[in-house]
Amino acid sequence: MNQIVLGLIQGLTEFLPISSSGHLTLFSYLFNIEPNISNFAFLHLTTLAAIIVFVWKEIVEILKGLFTLKKEYYSLVLKIIISTIPAAIFGFLFNSTIENSFSNLKIISFFFLVTAASLFVSDKLKGKKDFFNISYIDALIIGLFQMIAIFPGISRSGITLFGALTVGLEREKALKYSFLMGIPVILGAGILETSKIELNSYILISGLVAFLSGLLSLLILKKLTISKKLKIFSYYCILIAIIAFFVG
Repeated sequence: MNQIVLGLIQGLTEFLPISSSGHLTLFSYLFNIEPNISNFAFLHLTTLAAIIVFVWKEIVEILKGLFTLKKEYYSLVLKIIISTIPAAIFGFLFNSTIENSFSNLKIISFFFLVTAASLFVSDKLKGKKDFFNISYIDALIIGLFQMIAIFPGISRSGITLFGALTVGLEREKALKYSFLMGIPVILGAGILETSKIELNSYILISGLVAFLSGLLSLLILKKLTISKKLKIFSYYCILIAIIAFFVG
């Protein structure tokens, strides 16, 4: 039952900008479940499937552009790759430091506040750029934001959305780019850890729950991003930061 609860938490918090890893760590502590990075990675993979469904139109468009040898699509893929490099390098070099941060709720509470601040500011940002209008430097800047999202308590969707809006992407395009660039990072992190997973019926059910709740949270996030109501999540992150600080 605990694994199913974690699957629900993962699905709802992976895409809502409130940090799934921070919530998984906090609720593991509250429910007295030993934090299992490998199982967390498996849940990330199941929600990755939800991302693919969400940006399927863009993925198909990119693939068509590549097969028809359109230069702008090759440039876009290169930008997405550039956006993933900082997180990949940082995760490889500082893996043990990252894993240790999962056991310190006071550090996680601080990172929740970082997420809250970025979401509050995000509602005030607006841009007009499309995927094809951002520069390679813009892509790198967004990638640097994704890099710090490796730590629990910092929402990957929230902080990369903030980064994309900062460089001038239009709001819906910023959201879609955030998830497109997240696909290789989530996939890579999941593959690195899933070899350690002992699959059972509870883990598989939790993965299914994470996938379905993930789809729901993606639709909610899209609506609130476009309507500039992300500050709702900012207030929530402040509350959860206070809880994590005192629980830890």
